[in-house]
Amino acid sequence: MKLLERPVKTIYVNPIEEWFEKNKQPQEYSSQSNKYERGMLISISNNAMHYEKLFSTFKDLYKSVIKAITGKSMSNWDVKELKGEWYGKQIILPTREQLLRVVVDKTPILVAGVHNYKRDDVRSKGREYFHSHFYLYNVHHYLPSTPKELRDCEDKIERHLARYTNTRKRIQGNIRITPVGIGAHQYTDKVSPLTLYDYLKSPITNPQANNVINYIANNRHQPEIQFPLTTIYSKIKL
Repeated sequence: MKLLERPVKTIYVNPIEEWFEKNKQPQEYSSQSNKYERGMLISISNNAMHYEKLFSTFKDLYKSVIKAITGKSMSNWDVKELKGEWYGKQIILPTREQLLRVVVDKTPILVAGVHNYKRDDVRSKGREYFHSHFYLYNVHHYLPSTPKELRDCEDKIERHLARYTNTRKRIQGNIRITPVGIGAHQYTDKVSPLTLYDYLKSPITNPQANNVINYIANNRHQPEIQFPLTTIYSKIKL
């Protein structure tokens, strides 16, 4: 009896992954900047602001972050802003290929969301005011390597964002910057260039996942109103 020939094993290549592997640049940052490699969470305790006013500041806030970390000024024409839908997709993204090209260019990507304060929170002032949260990815490329320099840079970012709190003076704790994917969330926020697209789509595809993007997307103090997210990135290479 003649034995059948062994079947040929077919290998499927992900063209996006293949392109990334060919075009990525070697990492040269230290463990200090690596603490933001999975992203940076920025939370702002805004004062007496409603959604429309907060949304109108997002593009300028992104430009302020870029100014803080690179020293470069940007125009509105340089910035791409994609607003999610109220009665559709909560978050709008560029295509997977476009997003990966942005990542390879070391361009910071910002996802912005709005939350209600608790109704009994003094900051709500009985008028249901709002505050904002931001997920910033790809920022680690522009951060310094030593602990002191990194802390100075974090403080610089806070100073550049102070005007978005809508208060006359800088109050400690109004702006909070924390790394993503550490501690209890080191397994739930496993973000990399190749997984970023799916991670950012979590509010649509996996809303029960315990991660930062779903935290930003969930207006938990008034769940009957879920605000769309805003995606912002530079259209030009920094």
